[in-house]
Amino acid sequence: MRVFEMLLVTACAAVMIVLLLRKEANRMAGIITGITCGALLAAQLLFEGYRWQMIPAYAVAVVLVIAALFKRRKAGKTVRYTVSSLFVLLLGGSVALSLLLPVFQLPKPTGEFRVGTETLRFVDNSREEIFTKQKGDKRELMVQVWYPAAESGGSGPRPVFPEDPKVFQAYTQGYSGYMKLPAAAFDYWKYFKANAYTGAGIRPAGTPYPVVLLSHGMGVGRILHTSQAENLASHGYIVFAVDHTYSTVATAFPDGRVTGFLTNQSSERFYEDSHAILQVWNKDISFIVDQLEKLNTGAIASIFKGRLDMNNIGMMGHSFGGATAFEAVYSNPRIKAGINMDGTIFETKGRDDMKKPFMFMESGDFAKVNAEQAKFRKTPITDEELKALKFTRQQFDTVLKNRELELKLIDRATQQGGGKVVYVEGTGHYNFTDLQLYSPLISKIGMTGSISGTRGAALVNRYVLEFFNQHLRGMKSTLLAGPNQEYPEVKYPKSMSLGE
Repeated sequence: MRVFEMLLVTACAAVMIVLLLRKEANRMAGIITGITCGALLAAQLLFEGYRWQMIPAYAVAVVLVIAALFKRRKAGKTVRYTVSSLFVLLLGGSVALSLLLPVFQLPKPTGEFRVGTETLRFVDNSREEIFTKQKGDKRELMVQVWYPAAESGGSGPRPVFPEDPKVFQAYTQGYSGYMKLPAAAFDYWKYFKANAYTGAGIRPAGTPYPVVLLSHGMGVGRILHTSQAENLASHGYIVFAVDHTYSTVATAFPDGRVTGFLTNQSSERFYEDSHAILQVWNKDISFIVDQLEKLNTGAIASIFKGRLDMNNIGMMGHSFGGATAFEAVYSNPRIKAGINMDGTIFETKGRDDMKKPFMFMESGDFAKVNAEQAKFRKTPITDEELKALKFTRQQFDTVLKNRELELKLIDRATQQGGGKVVYVEGTGHYNFTDLQLYSPLISKIGMTGSISGTRGAALVNRYVLEFFNQHLRGMKSTLLAGPNQEYPEVKYPKSMSLGE
């Protein structure tokens, strides 16, 4: 809970006690506590802002202030205690809702540098936009950059979500459809704070900063990777996170336009559609690397001229963005190393010669899924099991075949390129995003695992940093060498064959 919210609940409790003990307490005590409660209510709304979780507390505060300040007919003891019990329940409800759906600031970056951020708009005039029907529509991308900032200057820390009410509403409506909840349930997200400063200069350095590209999962967006980007920037990386337009819940452009999700990834043609989308996203990344070259030379005016180490570019991604990271690292000679966070590999043909360092970070379901699919290799799946999984037999066979090819590719890629495969016990798919920090209830609907959000975020950030430090900076990591007592949740599977 925020400071004034806690003070308001405390003041409500004090007013209730005074009113219950009215015979023993003088009227002045009631007036003083009532005025205090009213003042805290006003202060909370003014300085912290309304949020719906506090509605029961607001209602209790208003009734208590009126009861404390104005004369009324004396109620019987039974009535007073009954009403007070109801008020306690309402206050408890507000406290519980505020803790379960908190307003928070993202975890402080662990590096020594202050973090700056800005957004860039790029238009690829060589590519037609395939997700819209309008002819002549070119591929347009928004990229957010986080970087080591000068020790002073800039404004912030900035909010996680855009402050413009219209744009913020587009985001909440998008997440409303994504999470099957009313848009009003997310209105308090506007209070979430990041750690980066806008308008800050870049920190002077004797050598350019290594670069990390970041790609989000299907249907979400770069916002869910803010803490990962901030943490890398605080350790001396410049991070470029792309919104793959029309594959996000919302993408805001400088002219006020907000695009939504228009990407078709049908269950009937899942792999065919995924291959086509992967090529679009991979071209997005290649185009962005081209723009980095221009930023570094000054062909595009920015604070990044001469600051980007174009010989040390890494890439990371989550889910479909993880698949994109693998494809981009494989196909783009300018990208040196990469990380796939719980993402399927859709392009497996001809990728056996992957020799760049690559780390696969899998959720805790990784071993479970492997074991289940290995079982179906030994004992064919029944019609009842297929019905429960909502698969046709052809679809299931395709999934199983692709999984085998994927695991063999991972095995070969890590052996040849010196990469790693780890899975993290207690994590779910969205433990590799900031969504795990939004509410402990996220785990109850299966989007994250049993691990706490703060622990999950710290663990992922640490392994990501160690990987890029080793492969972009040449700093050998003991953490990546194998199991570590500091992170017992992280497991190293012996093999990528089904059942391991």
